[in-house]
Order: sequence, then C-alpha cells, then structure tokens
Amino acid sequence: MESYPHLPVTLSVNGSRYPLLIEPRRTLLDALRYDLEMTGTKKVCDVGDCGACTVIVDGRTMYSCLLLAVDCDDREITTVEGLARGNELDPVQEVFI
Repeated sequence: MESYPHLPVTLSVNGSRYPLLIEPRRTLLDALRYDLEMTGTKKVCDVGDCGACTVIVDGRTMYSCLLLAVDCDDREITTVEGLARGNELDPVQEVFI
C-alpha cells in the first residue's frame, strides 16, 4: 500500500486556528471528526447526497465529505458547534433538540 506524505495545514474552525499535518487525500469531514474531535458534523452517506456533513466555508455552505482538508488551508470554516452565541443556541441547533 502506497504511503502519502503529510502536509502542514492550518484549519480555521469556529474562530480558532488548528495547525495539523494532513495526508493529502483526507477529507475536511474526517479532519474535523477525527483530528479535531468535532463530531457535530456527521458522516452519513460520504458522497454528498444527504447534507449531514454540511459546514460553512468562507461564507458558503459546502459538503465537508467532498472537500479535501488541504484545500481548506487558511479558509474560515464554521461547523454546527460554531453557530451558538455564547450560551444561546442558534435556531438551527434548537430545531435538533
């Protein structure tokens, strides 16, 4: 099995910056869930059909299962965890409760 080099990437997620070493084929979804332990973004279909992995990247909604983490270097990413304002939930978060 071929090994790929890991590339330095800084993911800016919910207002915080996270320097990581990422395999070039790693999706943003997997980087969020497994490297940063942000599990609010869900892995369901893994092919961009269901929308459970939707995040906001530079102000646009995108499926994180279809984005490579290396392509998100220094872009502003907002996950469902980042929607709250202090202790007040965002209306999107409230509908899931």
